[in-house]
Amino acid sequence: MPDTPNIQQLFPERVFTECCRIEDKHYALRREEGIAVEKAVTGRRNEFGAGRMCARRALESLGMQECVLARNSDGSTAWPPGIVGAISHSDLWCGAAVARQSDYPGVGFDIETADRVTYNIAKRVLTDSEMDWVDRQAANESRKWFTLIFSAKESIYKCLFPLVGKGIRFHDAEIIPHVDDFSFDVRLTDKIASRIPPLLSLRGRYLLYEGEMFTGIVLIK
Repeated sequence: MPDTPNIQQLFPERVFTECCRIEDKHYALRREEGIAVEKAVTGRRNEFGAGRMCARRALESLGMQECVLARNSDGSTAWPPGIVGAISHSDLWCGAAVARQSDYPGVGFDIETADRVTYNIAKRVLTDSEMDWVDRQAANESRKWFTLIFSAKESIYKCLFPLVGKGIRFHDAEIIPHVDDFSFDVRLTDKIASRIPPLLSLRGRYLLYEGEMFTGIVLIK
């Protein structure tokens, strides 16, 4: 098994990724970036710094050097013009995925610890159909599937945010996992689907690595 999860396999061509293990060390932040975490505890500064480092490295694959990634007033990452992307972290891992908006109108990425989502959380997040699907899987794997669906919805939120803003909720997206090829389909409510340009579709994949669930999704023309 590789030392770092291969999150590139979550995405199609022309999406660029970077992933690293979060370590107890200093991550260089630009002045505009550091404002967001200047009052945060050390662990939060490490997570934030590792995320910006991964994002900058991914952007280098697009020929963009030394990008400053400040935070918008709504908390989202201020990507360079014409770029879409997502940053995520768990307690151990951090990663980023970026693309040109002309290639993909949206990119989403999320990391969750595989046992993080309990049954009580799942009842609030999953639709009835999603709960039924998990119930049909092996009983000892329910938390893994709860986490997959939770993470997929987080990825969808990040992917669609540039188009729909904060109006999307957990039950606005229904996940249909495909365990044979580590992918998932998405069914959006009419409320959200109507706010996305026609002829666009969502394509998602997932990866389980050492107890961590990684999900990625793109909005495809």
